Amino acid sequence: MDESAIKGLKSLKLNDSDANRGPISVEGYDTSLHAYPLKLVLRKHFSSCGKVKHIYVPRDFESGTLKRVAFMRIEGEDANEKALKLSGTDVGGWTAIVKAAPWQKEVMDPWCPASAAASRPKEHSVNVTGYDTFLPEIDIEMAVCEFLSSCGEVARVMALPSCASVSLLGEGCVDKALQLSGCNVGGMSLVVSPVVLVKRNRSTNKTGYMPSGSRTNVTDFMSPGHKKKIEMEKTKKMEMEK
Repeated sequence: MDESAIKGLKSLKLNDSDANRGPISVEGYDTSLHAYPLKLVLRKHFSSCGKVKHIYVPRDFESGTLKRVAFMRIEGEDANEKALKLSGTDVGGWTAIVKAAPWQKEVMDPWCPASAAASRPKEHSVNVTGYDTFLPEIDIEMAVCEFLSSCGEVARVMALPSCASVSLLGEGCVDKALQLSGCNVGGMSLVVSPVVLVKRNRSTNKTGYMPSGSRTNVTDFMSPGHKKKIEMEKTKKMEMEK
């Protein structure tokens, strides 16, 4: 079993002494969907039940498609009871089937073969600005994800105060995303910019050593305070999504 699957199991392991705090399962979605957009939809749909702490979507590594059951952990008073009441509701074109979820071995991720890991596309990053920063974070992430969905697979959107940092997968995904820059989405003109990598100035390296082809991110040219703020925002976002 690969590391992500093990992590998912540990995060959602059912506590028999308190079933209301255990995971719930959700079925009914199109298994040809990408995992991240599905997670956003689930987080939005179940947000009224409590705080969605973790969503685990098993994948069939041989076919590349999602398995038919996703697992969620929601925290809050009577969170699972509220979630179970949403069974049978419409989720943007499909009907959610919600159940209490002791672990089912048949839907867990198998060990990820080396060939599948090696064939995984490289992630590329772009930044998106121009959206209404007063919108709820989940709405920003969903809007940006939908906006760039035609460019490739959207693997992550991090809505920061200054911009939305987006990870994309797929051939030519960055070029396709840049072509959408300036498009109007719901009255907002979204601007897409690449994450620029520049050569480090050799003269600034006090040791005199610089590996061939070394690069640095544009954040290296920000003020220390601004740079620290951006890093703290990203760290906080990643911890919340674990």
